[in-house]
Amino acid sequence: MIVSDNSPSKKILSLDAGASKIRLVVFDEFGHTLGSMVKNPGANISINPEESSKKIIKSISDLLDSLSLGYDDINHYSLGIAGISDDKGRDMLFKRLDDKQISSITHLSSDVNPIFEINCSDDSAILVSVGTGFICLGRNQEGKIIKAGGKGLELDAGSGYWIGKELILNLSFSRDMEQDENEFSELLDMTLKHYQTTELNNVLDGIMDSDDKYSTIASVSKPLIGLAKKENQIALSIVQQSTQHVAEHILTLADQISYLNDDLIIIANGGVLEDSFYRQSLEDALSFDFENINWLFPSISTAYYPGLLSCKLIGININVEHLLKHNPIV
Repeated sequence: MIVSDNSPSKKILSLDAGASKIRLVVFDEFGHTLGSMVKNPGANISINPEESSKKIIKSISDLLDSLSLGYDDINHYSLGIAGISDDKGRDMLFKRLDDKQISSITHLSSDVNPIFEINCSDDSAILVSVGTGFICLGRNQEGKIIKAGGKGLELDAGSGYWIGKELILNLSFSRDMEQDENEFSELLDMTLKHYQTTELNNVLDGIMDSDDKYSTIASVSKPLIGLAKKENQIALSIVQQSTQHVAEHILTLADQISYLNDDLIIIANGGVLEDSFYRQSLEDALSFDFENINWLFPSISTAYYPGLLSCKLIGININVEHLLKHNPIV
């Protein structure tokens, strides 16, 4: 999306980099969206700091070029990046920002914190993000943000990556005699079709050769959930195990922040949570502790949220409502 603009208004470049996608947008202080871009795959600087930081800078350059803007035409950069707590990755990214002479006007955050902070200023809701990775955020009664999960893609059970890994592990070993042969074959056929090959060994080789094995493995979670909807019991079991893991983290977080509402309000983020079947399975896993789950979904693209948080911090008066008046990307 490109809208030409030569006005002297302050311009903000906002970027949301998750493990699967990089989303960018440029907007001005009045809420006009000037341009946007989506890049695949994403960038998690805790996994591959050098490559991920290069991707982020190239994505910024590509968006600016598409708008005929230079780095010095932007008043503020705000980057929400998966893995930003990794010291090595953050230092490498900061050096690249310094090379572009924008480090002093750049605010760095995680990819999920801005979504939570803009959509919930108190302890009334919990953010649950299930995409390639997994994390929950809540706020205790003193206003401090507490997290559950988010320990790393290899450690967070229940994520899209975990779902894909469980599927591949199931297929890599001989079929359990308790598993239906037709359902096992159905899962195998779906996996081979998804990865566009005819042998499971080719799938494994392709993953090992991939620039980003995590998003490659996580990508199969969507068709797997599709099979679970059709009552494939092996797929359904993996989905239910995933939602049980996620539910346990939610309940742990709710206890840590002394969540007092009878109904649970969840700010939903991530590609896996976009699926209504997966959300229903998660509701089932939480049903003993909460009578109702109220889902809140961001009304604009997650690309905006790091920039909105930065605007709040530096005193630019703009919010979601301002953006919604001017046809934002969603």
